[in-house]
Amino acid sequence: MNKNVKIPIIFLVLLTIGSTLIYFGSRNDAVTVAKSIKSGVLTADEINVAFQNVGGKVLTRAVQESQYVKKGDVLMVLEDTDTRLAIERLKAVIAGQEASIRQEELAIKIAENETNLAEEATWRNIEAVQANLDAAISARDFTQTEYERHIQLRKAGGVSQSQLDSTRNTYISAKMSVVQLQSQLSTLMVGATSEQLAQFAKTKNATGMTLQSIINARQTIQNRHNQLTQLHAQLSQSQAELEQLQINYQRLTLVAPEDGKVLKLMYEDGELVPTGAPAVLLETDRKYVDIYVNESMVNDYQPGTTVTANVVALDKQIKGKVRFATVAPSFADLRMTRERGQADLTSFQVRIYMDNIPHLLTGMTIEVNDAKHH
Repeated sequence: MNKNVKIPIIFLVLLTIGSTLIYFGSRNDAVTVAKSIKSGVLTADEINVAFQNVGGKVLTRAVQESQYVKKGDVLMVLEDTDTRLAIERLKAVIAGQEASIRQEELAIKIAENETNLAEEATWRNIEAVQANLDAAISARDFTQTEYERHIQLRKAGGVSQSQLDSTRNTYISAKMSVVQLQSQLSTLMVGATSEQLAQFAKTKNATGMTLQSIINARQTIQNRHNQLTQLHAQLSQSQAELEQLQINYQRLTLVAPEDGKVLKLMYEDGELVPTGAPAVLLETDRKYVDIYVNESMVNDYQPGTTVTANVVALDKQIKGKVRFATVAPSFADLRMTRERGQADLTSFQVRIYMDNIPHLLTGMTIEVNDAKHH
């Protein structure tokens, strides 16, 4: 046979045999393996533990890398000098504010008692002035009568001019007394209504009469109540600031939020930690594995479904629970342009959280067999 014909024929035969073996043989590509065994690498949730709203110099590192910690264990402590002094200063401010409030409350109580007493005294004083006014009016009327009689007697020569002058002076003095008492009474009754004045004219009893001086005094007391409210508000603000400082003081001690293994400590003793910066990387006990299934199998892996898997390194069975099943990224889809010309198949990512068993470490291979799935 011609050599130029023989070589292409040999290559064609070999290509045909190879293609047949590939088509019917077992392949270890990801798509083929995923049809029989769903496997993945065990992964653990990691959390960055940070000092919340506080920062400062590292005073103590209570743990080391790879150390297993329990929830609440101390991880790192910051220097507390500044925060402790701020707390002491604020406590002193609060003590002063509380003393000011007690002083103002006592002063208001005294002012209220004095105002009530002044009101009662003013009512009685009005009644006394009214009585004096009545007496003064009577005395004025009497001296007026005497003065008019002396005028007639003087005309008749019955009294001397000096006696007439004396009587006139007494009359004028009595009139002035009436005017003074009327003015004093009007001043005392400023603020009273016309109904109250009419009632007082009948009864001569001033109890219950509205007095402008008492109104002014009570308005002053009300203003002091407003000042007292402001003092209470300032005290509440200081107490809230103290509570925040005390919380920040507690936050200077960083504790583990849950059980896990310390992967990394970000700061050494004496280093400054910025506010809110992560300080410890913690690997939690929440371990999971992600597997990929096609759309015809995804209904078997609904959230909450319990599955059984094999830990290859430990050769042990382990149970897990499906957390979610969601559409996988496009790179995991099987396209018809790939081998065998299959139709497009969308892959779904299934996350399974596994039960914790001794010696189970992240990075181990977990196989979820369809036969073990229930």
